[in-house]
Amino acid sequence: MTFLEVTHLTKVFGGFHAVDDISFAIERGTINGVIGPNGAGKTTMFNLLTGYLRPSAGKIVFDGVDITGRRPNWLSQRGIARAFQITSVFPRLTVLESIECAVNAQKRLSGSLLFSRRRTARTEAAELIEAVGLTHVRDAPAMSLSHGDQRTLEVTLALAIQPHLLLLDEPTAGMSPWETEHMVELVCKLARSHGLTVLFCEHDMDVVFNISDRVIVLHQGRVIVDDEPGAVRGNEMVVRVYLGEKYV
Repeated sequence: MTFLEVTHLTKVFGGFHAVDDISFAIERGTINGVIGPNGAGKTTMFNLLTGYLRPSAGKIVFDGVDITGRRPNWLSQRGIARAFQITSVFPRLTVLESIECAVNAQKRLSGSLLFSRRRTARTEAAELIEAVGLTHVRDAPAMSLSHGDQRTLEVTLALAIQPHLLLLDEPTAGMSPWETEHMVELVCKLARSHGLTVLFCEHDMDVVFNISDRVIVLHQGRVIVDDEPGAVRGNEMVVRVYLGEKYV
């Protein structure tokens, strides 16, 4: 069943088409990779899907609802969450406090004085921490975490809004091989256990081809291939403009 459908999506800055008439669809419960050279339009596309930019043309339908041009807070309340390429956490809050804030925001409890409701939010935050493997740093300030743990925390903050669609922008950027392996396992585990649909942008082709159900390839703002990983790996155009011979 089509869960996210993008039709003729376009974003023009001056005379430059950063995203140029792209169309694709992704199915519920799948993991979908987005690849392409720097400047291909990946981040702009993510900004359009999550409401940080308004499209110049085109249509975005999420779970049967036209969400074109909707703002980020409206989209997050309806189940679209995003973790950014540049780590963005609450540096002086502990891991537990950070996630508790996100849970409170999702439940609109930030100003609530009801102890039972705040206790429920803390319990949910603690459960999320355990689910993503951050129990060992639960009471540590976010700024003291390793890069890999900060990236995991940011994914957890996105999960706190209880999304149905999770967008990840370069989830393994700057990670060590061990941290990359952990993140890949985490994304796959969360997709299965939470019934998430995942759309992620990534430069590590081993990650993309190992976990994606489908791969979308962007080049100069356009979708040049949208297919299963094996077909993308063997596509002559993709090899020529991006992959090189290593992944053939």
